Amino acid sequence: MTTEPTAPPPATPPPGNPPPAPARGRFELVVGASAIMLSVVSLFVAISANRTQERMLAASVWPSMIFGSSNISRDDGSPEIALDLLNRGTGPARIRWVELAHRGKPMATAGDLLQACCGGMPESRGDVHPIIGSGIQRRVFGAEEWVSFLRMPLARVPQETFDAFDRERHQVRLRACYCSVLDDCWLLDSELEEPRAVSACPAAPRVLWRG
Repeated sequence: MTTEPTAPPPATPPPGNPPPAPARGRFELVVGASAIMLSVVSLFVAISANRTQERMLAASVWPSMIFGSSNISRDDGSPEIALDLLNRGTGPARIRWVELAHRGKPMATAGDLLQACCGGMPESRGDVHPIIGSGIQRRVFGAEEWVSFLRMPLARVPQETFDAFDRERHQVRLRACYCSVLDDCWLLDSELEEPRAVSACPAAPRVLWRG
């Protein structure tokens, strides 16, 4: 009887040889996918870090303008009507324009304001002018800078003029547009609680405050 020769068993690849093609393909796919995932995560972390740095920079130079009025001098506590602008932010504010209105009507000068509210500008007493003014158009306010851009001490005006202005200062409205050093801009309106962020300052009103 003739016996059929049996096929030899498949050879076992010697140690150190590369794995078969299907296993090697899966390994390369896993490595490639891992590299892509790592790149995506790294990009996300970089973008997030950059945004955080931008926010920190913006916060470090953020201006915040406030308008107010008072009837007492900040220097010595004497009677004085003052209209004030204060930057309570952490960075300088670049004023683009300022509009001052009394009962809805824009005012250009202190004389216009006193004529509208209080019967006119009092006469100067010798070389002493009744109004002390400070320019604010196109001005840069540093952090925590406080400017009394209109001051009327009682010592320089009649009592009735002082009392009239003291009543009417609450009817004065200020609007101003200002920007940070990074060109982020805000619109201040004294009738609103907070300045409103804007993409850019709108066109200046026709009548601006000159002081």
